[in-house]
Amino acid sequence: MREAASGWVPFRNGIPFWLAVLLLLSSCAPRRSVEVADQVTLRVWHVWGGALDQGMRKLAADFEAAHPKIKIQLVFASNDLSTNQKFFTAVAARKTPEVIFVDGPQVAPWAEWGALEPLTERLKRAGIRESDYFGPCWRQNFYRGDVWALTFCADPNFAFAWNKQRFREVGLDPERPPRTFAELDAFAERLTEHRGEALRTIGIIPWAQYGMANSIFTWGWAFGGDFFDYAKNRVTAEHPRVVKALEWMCRYAQKFDVTRISSLQQGFGTEEQNPFYTGQVAMQCIHIGEIANIRRYAPDLDYGLAPLPQPEGGEKHSSWVGGWCLGIPRGALHQEEAFEFLRWTCWDPEGTARVGKYLGLLPGRRDSPFLREVRHDPHLGVFLKIMEECRHQRPVMPVQAFLMRELDRAVSFAIYGRKTPQQALAEASRNTQEELDLVLAGRGE
Repeated sequence: MREAASGWVPFRNGIPFWLAVLLLLSSCAPRRSVEVADQVTLRVWHVWGGALDQGMRKLAADFEAAHPKIKIQLVFASNDLSTNQKFFTAVAARKTPEVIFVDGPQVAPWAEWGALEPLTERLKRAGIRESDYFGPCWRQNFYRGDVWALTFCADPNFAFAWNKQRFREVGLDPERPPRTFAELDAFAERLTEHRGEALRTIGIIPWAQYGMANSIFTWGWAFGGDFFDYAKNRVTAEHPRVVKALEWMCRYAQKFDVTRISSLQQGFGTEEQNPFYTGQVAMQCIHIGEIANIRRYAPDLDYGLAPLPQPEGGEKHSSWVGGWCLGIPRGALHQEEAFEFLRWTCWDPEGTARVGKYLGLLPGRRDSPFLREVRHDPHLGVFLKIMEECRHQRPVMPVQAFLMRELDRAVSFAIYGRKTPQQALAEASRNTQEELDLVLAGRGE
């Protein structure tokens, strides 16, 4: 049996050994609750600082005003896609929060490991239906016949952004982004400038948008590929059109020299010195959260947003949806009140409108009043249109984080010439499939 590449040791059903022990011990610990004057306090672990933290506090205050017997205690708790040991230790100690933010790719693993309460019956009683949500926003929370979380905010990944000033400087129409990959490649070459042997600016870096794994998801689906066969429980990262997407990415690494691109990237600043703001990178895919950053750090930036260009034979306006979700940890106290917080913030028209108003994020519910408000916004409206047309979400399966790490390695190996795209993606599929098979074998499948 192959040892898992992520560094933890499989234990029967493929979960980390330390986690299996902690979850087993959790069944032995008693729970106690002390409340004052019939008021219930819900501890909500969230993931944001700065302006989004302030938005969460406004949202919590409005919820409390509408629910006088429920008090919200917000607690910042960082989150990642691998183990999140702090949370699982809390589950094992039966000291969980009542509500926790769960990243979309975490839902299936956390459900598999027994760390979340199923919501299916509560949703039925509340009249909450699949049709209320954008397809990917619902599907990312549905696993093995149950719903385990509700989408709090939807991330349409991604909008294609271009720096209009850079377009003007090289004689391109600043109001017309590339619509095909042939145009994208031609524009990128015109927008790339050298200073001696070094790069001064570059048109686009295809693997630099929010991690290499997210980049290959983005371009792989755009080329018409896929990453998982749900009917067969098979990882398909080596799909011919995903390979084609990675080959396209590698052509940029070869044409502009990946070492020179890396040198250029080392000089990139952060926040107000973001290379897209300064024109060092003329085109890139951007996340919806970037709009707030631009307004704050580069309010005079002249830029446009549009759907992704289309590869020959690929998807038109391709995109995928992720986003943060809310779940109830296994064994949490005050589950009815916790579910009311989920219902109000993730489904109720009033609550979802406030999520949009205070945090500037798009709710996952299709008919939230906030979406009607932003439809004609020149930037948020583009993201809404992308979300309305979107068909994809990252594969809903219990080794999602493992797949992400494998895809990161595959893209890195390919662009640096250590493996061919076919070899790198086939290895990612094979390793992830072995990891998935451990989980399926643990439950007798």
